[in-house]
Formats: sequence, C-alpha cells, structure tokens
Amino acid sequence: MRDQFVFLIELQRLDDRLRTLHAAQQQLPQRLYPYEIACAEARQNLARLQEHMAHTERQRRVLERELESVQTQLTKTQGKLHEVKTNKEYSAVLAEIAAGKQRITALEDHILELMELLEQHRQAAHTQEQGIQEAGQALTEHRKQLQQEQEALTEQIAAEDARRQRLVGDLEAHLYATYQRLAAQRGGQAVAQVQTGSCGGCHLKVQPQLVSDIRRQDKLIMCPHCRRMLLWPVE
Repeated sequence: MRDQFVFLIELQRLDDRLRTLHAAQQQLPQRLYPYEIACAEARQNLARLQEHMAHTERQRRVLERELESVQTQLTKTQGKLHEVKTNKEYSAVLAEIAAGKQRITALEDHILELMELLEQHRQAAHTQEQGIQEAGQALTEHRKQLQQEQEALTEQIAAEDARRQRLVGDLEAHLYATYQRLAAQRGGQAVAQVQTGSCGGCHLKVQPQLVSDIRRQDKLIMCPHCRRMLLWPVE
C-alpha cells in the first residue's frame, strides 16, 4: 500500500500542476486585451478626427460659395454708383457696398479660421495614424510572444498528461476511482498529507491514534473532518 500512497501523492501534485498550467493557458488571451483596446481606441479617435475634418471642409466650401456670391453682388452694387441720380440713392448704394465689404471680410476671416482648424486636424490625424501603427506593432509583438508561451504551455501540459497516464496505470483501479470521485467533490484536492498532527487539506487536528494508523501506511484512511484521503508525507 505504501507505494500506492506515494503514487496518490504524486498524482495530486501532477493534477495541481496541470490545473496551474491550464489556468495560465486560459489567461493568455486576457493579456492581449489592453493592446487590442489601445488599437480600437486609436482607430476610433482617428475616425472622429476624420469626421471633424469632413464637417469642417463642408463648412469651408459653403462659406466659399457664399463669399463668391457676395463678391459678385458687390461688383454689381458698385456698378450702380454710376446710375444713381439722387443723394439718397447714392447713400443707399454706398451703405450696401459697405455692408458687402464687411460681410466679405467676415467670411474671409471665418474661412481662414476653418483652414487653420483643418490643418490642426490633419496634423492630429497624422499623429493618430502613427499611434495606430505603434499600437498595431505592439499588439503584433505581444500576440507573437503569447503564441510562443501558448506553444510552451501546450508542450508542458502534454508532458504532464503523459506522466499522469503512466502514473494512473500504476495505481490500483479502486484507489484511482476513489481519487477521482473525491477530486470532483473537493475542487480537485482529493489527497491531503498529515502536517504536525493536522490534516493538510482542512487544517483541523487529527487524533493521535489516527495519526499513528496513517503513519503505518497499511490502509487508506479518510480525514474525519473533510473526508479527503489522508496520507503520511513522502520522506
């Protein structure tokens, strides 16, 4: 029985390692999330900038068309100066010309502001495009790194699985069945070792007589508290 108990302890260690390896494998994709989010945010920021640029460009074209119309009208109004016959008409034409020039100045100033804003948007878009490229490179590099880690973990898991299969082959069938049943009930922890008179699983004290029985390693004994397989530590 002693050899069988050693196999059980080693099987528990193997399963603990396998759970750790599988957990690490499942967590790998999560490590890409920050880089994927950075790429997505950079693309969204660029899309917003491009929308602002398109809107600003539309505004500029509208103002330029209005400017052209006002300039045409001003030219026509200036031509009227030679046709007026009264001071009142002359004053009215002059006022219309002054208003036209004022509107032209305002339109030109607004168009200039929009052109400056467009240039700012273009520079920001260029910077954002560089950010997208850098974020994409970082994502690619980390994806490659995680792929390598994934392959290494897969190899380790395969090696541990092979060891487990060999170990299970050395275990008596009834012991393995008991181990599997308890592992399913106890979150994978079917085996506990005696530690300073206590169960290594639930950490509760075990009666001295029971500890002596466990130490002889001639029969399987369950922890009276947590019902795990309670074994003597491997020396």
